[in-house]
Amino acid sequence: MTILSCDERDRLDAALHEVAAKAGIDPTDARLLRYTMNAVFYAPAADVVLRIAPADNVREVRQVAAVATRLAELDLPTVRLAPGFEEPIETSAWAATAWTYLPQPSGHRHQLVDLAAPLLSIHSIHRLGLAIPEWDVIDRCEDRVRKIAEATGEAMDYLEAWAKRELNLPIHHLVDRLLQHCAELRLAVAAARWALPVSIIHGDAHAGNLLTASDGVVLIDLDSIRFGPPEWDLVPAAHGVERFADALSEYEDFASAYGFDLFSSPNWPVLLDVRDLQLVTSVIAKLLGRPNVAEELGHRLRSYFAKNAATWHRFR
Repeated sequence: MTILSCDERDRLDAALHEVAAKAGIDPTDARLLRYTMNAVFYAPAADVVLRIAPADNVREVRQVAAVATRLAELDLPTVRLAPGFEEPIETSAWAATAWTYLPQPSGHRHQLVDLAAPLLSIHSIHRLGLAIPEWDVIDRCEDRVRKIAEATGEAMDYLEAWAKRELNLPIHHLVDRLLQHCAELRLAVAAARWALPVSIIHGDAHAGNLLTASDGVVLIDLDSIRFGPPEWDLVPAAHGVERFADALSEYEDFASAYGFDLFSSPNWPVLLDVRDLQLVTSVIAKLLGRPNVAEELGHRLRSYFAKNAATWHRFR
């Protein structure tokens, strides 16, 4: 369960109402489904899902809308924008997209093996007919780390206190260490030789990003669609075994269904390190008002720097 401070809840509620007003959507009884990088609300009166990001991410939000439209044209197994909302909803403070709501069976949990078929469909596409970025996880990690150094006021005060409490480091030392890791991993990735041909990749492929639609299982969260090595889409499954104590048997079923075992690849150690780095930087600039996320991130960073095999826990 996501734990938010009262101030953060009020901020997200204000975002919801501002976006809904701009789009002509009734926000009555809307509920927060998840909140990591984006705030995701279900608005039952309109029967749509709203994914809301700060306005400084507007370029990425526009890219997601364009990609979603193109993937729908190709009839790929991906979530669809809500009819009439093919363009982003933009306000002075927020950028959002509206998606078709897909009700899920109560208590249903997708299995890792369910991910194999949608990924194979995505990876079969080697030309999208749309300009999309090339895969560069390290660049995104660096951007997130640099945002820490740009924090001011209450946000910086919080980060300073958090870094001292959780890591016994001044925040600028933490920034320096993470940027050093980024530089080292950039060189390692550049030297990698991929076993699978470069294609469209989802970029954040895990069972939590699957929903059941009327015609099968579809991928959601299209923010990280890129041209890149399909091996990257296999990393979360292997990483789940390594870092989150997920069942090895489930990974083996997934690898068999997909037809490639990442654990046997010489690139696995580098990809493991990249995934670790991604997950210790993904929310680092957005900790204020999220105490459970801040505590877990401290745990992750301690184990990452110590290079130990401590089990991590997923953000809720």
